[in-house]
Amino acid sequence: MKQNIPGFYGVGTALQWAEKNNLWKDVQQLYVSSGFFQTLIDNCMMSMTKSNFDITAYMKEDKVYGEFWKNLHAEYQITKEYLLKLSGTSKLMENYPVDRESILAREGIVLPLLVIQHYAIRALNSDKLDEAQREDYSKLIARTIFGVINAGRNVA
Repeated sequence: MKQNIPGFYGVGTALQWAEKNNLWKDVQQLYVSSGFFQTLIDNCMMSMTKSNFDITAYMKEDKVYGEFWKNLHAEYQITKEYLLKLSGTSKLMENYPVDRESILAREGIVLPLLVIQHYAIRALNSDKLDEAQREDYSKLIARTIFGVINAGRNVA
């Protein structure tokens, strides 16, 4: 899907809960005083920077997975709102501009692979392919997955 869901899912809902329960000042204090918590928030921002919901937006209309996609996207939006509020920034990873630009550059390189991958997945889900074509599309999907995974790795 090109979303690192475990890297951020639930964080926005938890922060929203804290705010609604008058604990926002405590969260802010934890953010400035705990290196662990700040790193956790930074890692959420990195996961979100690597996520691209535009590529999978067609899934919101899917009869089986549409609601699931909408839930994931809604949590992304809530989490982004609260992480920016907590960090006092206007964009994800604003405090790490070199890392942010590196991720965005890699994401631009990966985009054609993702478009090909999603085209092949949708083709496989149709009834219009013969067995040889199904095998070719399956191989294409596997190869694009390798490229996406390798490009998404962090480089030290």
